[in-house]
Amino acid sequence: MNIVDKITAGATSISLFSYITTKLHGRLTDEVYKRNAIIYEPISAVSIVIPAFNEENYIERTLKSILSQNIILKHPDYFECIVVDNESTDRTAEIAKQYCQVISTPKGKLNARHAGIEHASGDIIVSCDADCYYPPNWLNLLLRHFYSPEVVAVCGPHLQEGNLLQIIGSVWYNNLFPLAKQRINGANSAFLKEAYYKVGCFDLSIDQFNREQVVTEEEIVFFNKLTSIGKVIFDLQACCFAPIRGRGKRFYEEYRPETKYQKEVLQGERF
Repeated sequence: MNIVDKITAGATSISLFSYITTKLHGRLTDEVYKRNAIIYEPISAVSIVIPAFNEENYIERTLKSILSQNIILKHPDYFECIVVDNESTDRTAEIAKQYCQVISTPKGKLNARHAGIEHASGDIIVSCDADCYYPPNWLNLLLRHFYSPEVVAVCGPHLQEGNLLQIIGSVWYNNLFPLAKQRINGANSAFLKEAYYKVGCFDLSIDQFNREQVVTEEEIVFFNKLTSIGKVIFDLQACCFAPIRGRGKRFYEEYRPETKYQKEVLQGERF
């Protein structure tokens, strides 16, 4: 193969990859931005629980995106939103109080999740993260599945913002890899409160500043428990978006921390 043929083949491969990636991205995002979609009335009261630790730069955007969901605007009486402040040292709680109720709990992400669930009055718990953006039709897509009595939980994709390579990676991962569909995404899921207690809740005794232990308990162990009592749905269309912020303590021990977030990870203040 001469140089011209190699260049032509390379360009064809890149074009094909770009085309497939665009199609996969559309599969994930075509519905979630439709503010005027068919809106489903919730089957019961819904509590949105958001753990937060030092998220003053993101919490307002997150809450605005959640509170402007089309389903909440049409059926506001079904919903409550609870931010669980995890001993923040910045303006996270102050900002959140302008939008919803705020409670406090000792440090630990699962401590916060559990406290929010216990405080919640809804029969359905929606689990969010304080730094994510939720498009206007996201919650409507997520909650529609609870019309089936077999469903105990629903989860949606978690896409990256910012770095192009990581955006592409998250698109392919959520579309093609079975692992994405075999866990409960802590940033983007909903489950029956009754089911949470039925499976024994989260194990709060784990090291909640160990990223691997927290993710395993919150997303994998919890998924396996829920599938033992009912159906867990993975809805590709109900996606949310998260900023690219870091990779955990081990990563930062090798590199000089430059941001407040990175320093908090290295100092064991967040998982």
